[in-house]
Amino acid sequence: MKHTQGKIIIVTAILVVLACFFAVYLRLYTGKELWYEMFAAVLGVIITAVITMILLRGQSDTDIQREREAKIFEEKLRIYQEYLRTLCEVVEDGSLSEEDKNRLEFQTSYVAMHCRPEHIAKVSQGVKELIAYTCPDKKKLEIGKLNRSNSPDPVLDSLFDIVEAFRQDLYGDDFSFEEKSRMATLVSFSEAYRNAKSPGGEWQEETPVSEDHALWEEALSRWKAAGWQLENTDDGFWMTNGNGNPGAISLGFYEEHYYIQAEYPGDSDFAKPLKWEYGGRRSRGTWWVYLDEPYYSLAEGKWAEAIRTDGNLQQYVIGKVTELQDVLNCHHRTRMWKDRVGEHEGWNVYIWYWKMLACQWETDASKSEGTLYMDIIENEKHQVLIQLGNRQGDDEELLRKTLKRIRYPHPAQAQEPSGYLLLETVDTTDADTVAARVKYWMEQLGKNG
Repeated sequence: MKHTQGKIIIVTAILVVLACFFAVYLRLYTGKELWYEMFAAVLGVIITAVITMILLRGQSDTDIQREREAKIFEEKLRIYQEYLRTLCEVVEDGSLSEEDKNRLEFQTSYVAMHCRPEHIAKVSQGVKELIAYTCPDKKKLEIGKLNRSNSPDPVLDSLFDIVEAFRQDLYGDDFSFEEKSRMATLVSFSEAYRNAKSPGGEWQEETPVSEDHALWEEALSRWKAAGWQLENTDDGFWMTNGNGNPGAISLGFYEEHYYIQAEYPGDSDFAKPLKWEYGGRRSRGTWWVYLDEPYYSLAEGKWAEAIRTDGNLQQYVIGKVTELQDVLNCHHRTRMWKDRVGEHEGWNVYIWYWKMLACQWETDASKSEGTLYMDIIENEKHQVLIQLGNRQGDDEELLRKTLKRIRYPHPAQAQEPSGYLLLETVDTTDADTVAARVKYWMEQLGKNG
């Protein structure tokens, strides 16, 4: 190979010499012009070679990075799928042996090699609740303390949380199951299981064998344990909460059809999002909607018999009531924050979709810094995040200007990918504590503003 390369160099040199000779002999160039043209050609070759080398090296680095990310993605996908498979195997017999615990712990360590800490925390919470519902001993100890006790299908509900965390880690987005679709899926699967064929080959009865075993009665017991009190009316029910939450849920008959209603007295921030999400009607803090078909056509006076004997109606109403209970509980917590924060000059304080307390600074002085606002929301670890944003979200300099004015210790960290700046994490949802910190940041943002 070295001999061949030597020949190529010699032949190339001879050709160059011959080309130069004929260029001068044929008077294409003078001797002076020839040296000038040769220098320009060599310089062009050098520049081209350098640029080509830089581009090739950049392309090579990009290809290596892309290949690395693809392999990591494939490995993460494989590990997460294997984790779900292992989880299914260890809980399928309704108990956890020492071997099962070890397998699950090691699989969790594989997940932790790739998964971000916040997603690991969500996965662990989902696994905890899934095991509580699938393993008898754990269920006996923990089930009453879990937030999922009102879910139509607690096991699938827990799995959704686990898969949601894996998807967020894999695709790097803020994906979450839309609550309405999630509840509809849980109800549908629960109904499918209840109507499925039993191992012995007989079809399970669609409706409970007796009133004592009715799904409705079981739901009433769970709701009572959670502080909800239900009173039967002439043709429906009225449900309130004994834990200080003034909200109420009711079902009744109006204008030839049954409806379900939820209210949080006088608070339109509660009712508006319900109408936006589910249609129906609202008035101040009250929202209501007619039942869907086939229950839309249920005749007057038939409620008591239908809820006792119709398993599908039980599932449908339980799903609706459970969803409204969650909304009321969430809104009441946020409303407590709002009441403790109170009204402040220049600030518009309101609740957004039950979960978030929004505080927007609306003064003439604030306009030089855009429209500042704080969003206060609880995360999965039951911590409260106080986040600062600017309605002119693409102008990071405005946010830095604000941080410099209030002497924030890290003004360079102006915005996270979400568009927020995390001002503070409060380790409790206690209304007085949260409100105190919100008012502190209101005061800071209003200084010299």
